[in-house]
Amino acid sequence: MYRQWHGIMFVLVSAVSFGLMPIFARFAYRNGVGVQELLFMRFVLAVLLTGISLRVTGKLIMPQRNHLLILFALGGIGYYLQSTFYFTALLYVPVSVVALVLYTYPAFVTVCSLVLGWEKFSVSVVLSLLLALLGLVLVANPIIDAAATGILIALGAPITYTAYILVSKRVLEGLSGEVGSFYVMGSASLSFGISGLATGGLHLAWNVEAWIWVIMIGLISTSLAAAMFFKGLKLVGPSRASILSTAELITSVVAASIIFDELLSVTQLIGGLLILLATALASLASYTSNRENSV
Repeated sequence: MYRQWHGIMFVLVSAVSFGLMPIFARFAYRNGVGVQELLFMRFVLAVLLTGISLRVTGKLIMPQRNHLLILFALGGIGYYLQSTFYFTALLYVPVSVVALVLYTYPAFVTVCSLVLGWEKFSVSVVLSLLLALLGLVLVANPIIDAAATGILIALGAPITYTAYILVSKRVLEGLSGEVGSFYVMGSASLSFGISGLATGGLHLAWNVEAWIWVIMIGLISTSLAAAMFFKGLKLVGPSRASILSTAELITSVVAASIIFDELLSVTQLIGGLLILLATALASLASYTSNRENSV
């Protein structure tokens, strides 16, 4: 029982930490930090802390060559694109809208899994998909004319994250999540460093406040968040962890409404609730499917 409660607390701490990331990013932007340089420092700080932690605990290992190449591709391409879409969208549309759009990724994962034959059609799977799509329409529709660019950029985040999840889930089974994250974040930082230098976008002469927000993203919303999630995942399992992780979305929406006065309309609130419900149904469907396959 205590094991379960500890797992729940770990996942909730992770979700809240992730949920505060767009809030920290907005404050960083206000202090002159650019998207590329913010993401470069985010992953540099996170990979340093994660590497030290793995080294101290004796868990830092070198994956097999094929796994290593896949990890580099996941971080250098997949995570690079997903992070760029997500953080760039924050420049155009409210935090809560970007967060809600991102959380349609379980629907995209479901569609791809059905097409690839990895998932069977069921009432809960289809209902989850329909709820997520309807929720997305309700969230985006009130502002689609005013911020079409931001919505399209935001949609890039769940689409690329879906590809990231499908590849990592299918190809990297058996590899420790912490170790995988270390190499993914390392390759992502390398990609942001190269692209930043190539475009002249790495200017790190920020004021003290800017550095504080960037460091908080690297330490709290990346390193701590990832570590807590993997700890909780081992104790409560993937399906329950997925459902608990919806606290990330709630954190972003509530924090944005309090701090930035970004209030959702009634229509958007309904859409957000549908997306949350769709995520929960998708997680439960996955849990049921896994149990049936193990019998």
